Amino acid sequence: MKKALDRDGLIFFKTLYETQNLVNAAYQLGIPPATASRLLAKLRETFNDELFTRCAGGLAATWRATELMPQVRRLLDDYERLLEENDFDPKALSRNFHIGGVDHGVLFLAPAITRITMIAPGVSVEMSEITNDWPVELRTGELDAVISPMESVPEGFHYLPLLENCANKLVCRPGHPLEELAAEKGILSVEDILHYGFVEVIWRPTNFFRVLKSREDSEYAKRRVVFRTPYFIGATRVVASSDLIMFVSELLADWCVKKEVLHDLPVAETLTTGGRFTPKLIWHDRSHNDPAMQWLRGMILSAVRNPDFLSGE
Repeated sequence: MKKALDRDGLIFFKTLYETQNLVNAAYQLGIPPATASRLLAKLRETFNDELFTRCAGGLAATWRATELMPQVRRLLDDYERLLEENDFDPKALSRNFHIGGVDHGVLFLAPAITRITMIAPGVSVEMSEITNDWPVELRTGELDAVISPMESVPEGFHYLPLLENCANKLVCRPGHPLEELAAEKGILSVEDILHYGFVEVIWRPTNFFRVLKSREDSEYAKRRVVFRTPYFIGATRVVASSDLIMFVSELLADWCVKKEVLHDLPVAETLTTGGRFTPKLIWHDRSHNDPAMQWLRGMILSAVRNPDFLSGE
């Protein structure tokens, strides 16, 4: 059975080695000489060596004690480092953060990227398409975070809402025939928009996609889907070059309108409110107290909470 040796024993060993005197070592550590004698006896038993032998003027370290001393110093230094506060400095950070999400989730990262790279030039951010295995990928560290509008997260995960209660908007190419009809009627009905084919994005997590699909207006569910894709940005390109229309998040719709790529159409409220959602930044317990991840989450949240974010600036 291995003998235990605690930190106090290591400190005593180091002090006795440096002072070469039992009484002086006891005085320096603020302990009675009798306690110092017991500690020395325990050290001798642990290492099966005299460690310190009497000589003129005090004690002399044995060969074994001299051999052990560098290791003792190293252990005590490691212990001190363990207890030191971690003064996180993003300027010194060298790391690639991996975030999962749908492709237009990059709109949440874009406003933060410039500040991130200015403050932490050694940092890079990689975004990949979210999969149905996202909880496993966060647990194992394959992903650092995900951006998703899922309504609940499993135990052991944390999240921050990026935008509250988002709606969808119907978008079309500039000059689409529905724009003229909207100008006449004010609000387009379900029947009005069902005359045109739709683009649909099939995204992940699949279970939440199906939940939102189940909440669709019963008449709208009869629409004719002409083109399906897992990519929102690609889908807007299809809409921009055809008479097809689609619903996208108001964040993406407003960005496309600002860039004069698409126009949005006024539709019945039941079509826009049934699928309301809250995009979230989600992470696992394993990175909850990671200073680098805390900093990154703060940078992203600060950027999306800036009033200029929703204006697309």
